[in-house]
Amino acid sequence: MILKKEALFITIIVLISAILTILLFQFRISPFHEFSLKTEDSLYAFNKNNPAKNITTILIDEKSVNRFGRWPWNRKIIAKGIEKLKPAKVVVLDMIFSEPTEKEPDRILSQTILSVGNIVCGFFLRPKATETQTEEALDILSDSALLKVPKKLPIGYFPHAEINIQSILKSCLLSGTLNAIGDSDQIIRHYHPVLIFNGEVYPSLGVQALRIFLNTDATITKNSVLTLKNRKIPIKKDGILLNFYQLEKYNINTFSFIDLYDNKIPLSKIKNKIVLIGVSEAGVTDIKPTPIGYLPGPFIHLTFISNFLNNDFVFHSFYTDIFLSILFLIPLITIFFKAENIYSRIVLYFSFLCLLILTLILLYLKKVFFPSIFYIVLFLSFCILFVEIYSIAKKTKESRFMKNMFGTYVSKEILNIMIKNPKKLKLGGEKKNITVLFIDIRNFTSLSEKMKPEKLVEVINFIFTPLTEIILKNKGTLDKYIGDAIMAVWNAPLTVDNHPLKAVTSASDILKIMKYLNRELKKKGISKIQIGIGINTGVAVVGNMGSKIRFDYTAIGDTVNLASRLEGLNKIYGTNVLVSQFTLENIKNHSIPVTFIEIDSVKVKGKEKPVRIFTFLEKNSTSMKIKETYEKALLLYRKGRFREAANIFRKVCNFPPAKLMLYRCKELIKENPEKWDGVFTHKTK
Repeated sequence: MILKKEALFITIIVLISAILTILLFQFRISPFHEFSLKTEDSLYAFNKNNPAKNITTILIDEKSVNRFGRWPWNRKIIAKGIEKLKPAKVVVLDMIFSEPTEKEPDRILSQTILSVGNIVCGFFLRPKATETQTEEALDILSDSALLKVPKKLPIGYFPHAEINIQSILKSCLLSGTLNAIGDSDQIIRHYHPVLIFNGEVYPSLGVQALRIFLNTDATITKNSVLTLKNRKIPIKKDGILLNFYQLEKYNINTFSFIDLYDNKIPLSKIKNKIVLIGVSEAGVTDIKPTPIGYLPGPFIHLTFISNFLNNDFVFHSFYTDIFLSILFLIPLITIFFKAENIYSRIVLYFSFLCLLILTLILLYLKKVFFPSIFYIVLFLSFCILFVEIYSIAKKTKESRFMKNMFGTYVSKEILNIMIKNPKKLKLGGEKKNITVLFIDIRNFTSLSEKMKPEKLVEVINFIFTPLTEIILKNKGTLDKYIGDAIMAVWNAPLTVDNHPLKAVTSASDILKIMKYLNRELKKKGISKIQIGIGINTGVAVVGNMGSKIRFDYTAIGDTVNLASRLEGLNKIYGTNVLVSQFTLENIKNHSIPVTFIEIDSVKVKGKEKPVRIFTFLEKNSTSMKIKETYEKALLLYRKGRFREAANIFRKVCNFPPAKLMLYRCKELIKENPEKWDGVFTHKTK
C-alpha cells in the first residue's frame, strides 16, 4: 500500500521527469534531439510494405552513363527516352534544365515534352542566387502555383528560384519544387508538400504528379491542411514525415534509362502509371542521406507519392506520446513498490522497457501513429532514475534510523541485515517466539553504599561492556539496561536460527568472563561480584512500545515475566543461572560443553502452571556425578519419599540447590502433607 507521503514524492518525481522531457523535446536540445531522430529511424527497418505498384522509376544510373557518357547528356538523348513514355498517366522529371545548350537539342527536348503532354518538371527554390529570373519566366511558372490559399502558412519562404529554360518551362504541364530539406543532422526525413516563392504557394513535384494522376485539384484550408481527393495532408514547418520503405523495396519497378531507351521496359510498367525519371549515378550530386541510407533523389518523391497512394503516412502525436508515457508509467511504479530487491527491479525495468519498445513498434506497423520512442523511454527512464534515487535516499535515512535505534543493541551482522531489508523489521507490535535473558548483579545496594557514584558507574560499565559484547556476538538484541540488570532478547526484531541455544551459549560465556572480571576487580580492591541469569523461551509481543514522543523496541508478555522470575530464583537456589524447560526443549544441536541439571518444578508468583527449571555446570566427571545424584534425589522428592531424598541430597551438599532441597525435605517430613504433586510454589519474586 502506497503511503500518502510516498504518493506525493512519486507525483513530484513524475512531474519533474515530464517537465525535463518536454523541455528537451520542445527545444530540440542536442544531443538528445539527434539521438531521438536516430532512434526513430530504426523503426523503418520493420516496415515490410512495398511502394505503390502504379509507380515506375527510371534512373540515369552507372550503366546509362557508361553508354552515353558523363551527365549531363545531349538533350536529344533525354528527348528520345521521354518520347517512349506517352502511355504513362504522368511523367515526373526529377531534374532541371536551367541553362541553355545547343539550340537544336533544346528545341527537340521542349517539343518532346510538349508532345507527351503529361510531364511534370521540377525547379529549385533557393535562399540565395547569382541570377534573377525574367518576369516572363516567373509568369509562366506561376501557372503551377495554387490558387486561393490562406495568407499565413507555417512553411518556408524562399526568395529565389532556379527554373528550367523558358522553352522547356512552357512545354511542361506543371512544375513542382524539387527541394529536399534535411533535419538538424542533415538527414532527410520529411517532405514539404508546398513551399512559398515570390508570394505564391508552389506544390512539390510529388503533389503535382498526384494532381494529374488523380485528376484532381489541391486546396489548402485555413487550418493549414492540404487536401487531395479527400485525403488530408497537414502542412507543417518541418514538412510531412515520410514513411520510408526498406532499401531493397525501392528496386521494385525500377529500371535503367538504357532499358527505356532500348524499349526493354514492358508496356505494363509504363501504361497509366506514374513514371519518375531521375539520376542515381554516384558521381552526380542528386544522392540524398535518409534514415535508411543514401537514396537517389527520385526515391524521395517516390516515397511521398507512394505513402499517399497506399495510405502509408504515419504521424507524430504529442498527446498520444503523453498518454502512452503515463499508461506505461503505472506498471513501472508497481515494479518499484512490489520488487524489494534492486537487482530484481533492474531486470524487470529492462524487460518492461523492451516490451514497451516492441509495443511502440507494433503501433507504428499498424499505422496508429509514429511514436517518439526515445522521449517516451527517456521520460520513463527519468522516472526510474529519480524514484531509485528517492529509494536510496529513503533507505539511507532508514539506515541512519536503524543505526541510531539499534546500533548499540544488536550485532553488526543483524544491523546490516536490518538496513538491507528494513521491511523485515515490523515497527509496532507483533507476536513472535523469542528467547529472553535477564542478568542481575547480586547485592548491588550494599555495593553502591560502599562506593562513590562515579566509581560505581565505572564498575558497572566495566562489567556490562563485555557482557553486552557477548550477547551481541551471539546475535542477541540488547533490549535495555535496568539499573544493575540487563535484558536481552533473541529472534527479534529479526529471525535468528536456534535462538534458545544462542541465549544459553551467551549465559555460559558470561559466567566464564565473570571469573576474569572478578580477578581484575580484586586487583582494584573490589570484592567479588555475583550475578544471576534467567532464561526463558516462548511467545511474546515485540515492537516499539511507548508514546509518539518517546518509544523503545522491547518485548512484553508472560514469556518475559517468567525469565525475570527465573533470574530472581537464583538467590533462593544459590545458582548463577536458571533455564526454563521451554528453552531447553527448543535447543537444537546442543554443542555447549555444559551439563544441564534439572533443579525443581515450581510455580512462580503470578503463574498457575508449574515449570521445570534447570541450571548447568561445566561439563566434567564431577558435574556428571552431581547431575546423577541430584536428579535421583529429585525424583524421590517428587514422589513424596522425603527421607530417602534427603539422604541422597546430603551426598551433594556442596551443590547449593541440594542444601535448599535438603532443608525442604526436613520441613515436609514434619508437615507430612496429605497431597503432594512435587511442585513448589514460590510466593515472592
